[in-house]
Amino acid sequence: MRRRAIHPLVGLMILLGTLGIVYTLFAHPTVLFRQLLFVALFLAAIYLFYRFIYQRRTDKDRLSYLKAVRQSKKLHPRSGRKQAKPAKLKRPLKKRTAIPHLTVIEGKKGKKKNRASF
Repeated sequence: MRRRAIHPLVGLMILLGTLGIVYTLFAHPTVLFRQLLFVALFLAAIYLFYRFIYQRRTDKDRLSYLKAVRQSKKLHPRSGRKQAKPAKLKRPLKKRTAIPHLTVIEGKKGKKKNRASF
């Protein structure tokens, strides 16, 4: 069964909204302009609220977090990012010595333990 791209009610709402905008554009262009201006002012007010009031509050939280991170790094210098390692002294490479001959010691593989003797 194929799924429809847009629900019929959503399509009807979009169609009616488009017809309303076109009608208002031709019948009352000043009303349409006022409505668009009102929407723009409303969006600007929301943006300004976010920018100047809400963001300042989160900036204070962020600054206190960054201060705590700095203090933590002073107390625990190795936590967090890896610190740059100091340059290692170059040592001359050792020549590989011959591996000693290894022998295998045969054990008692065939015998099973008598567990009753424990």
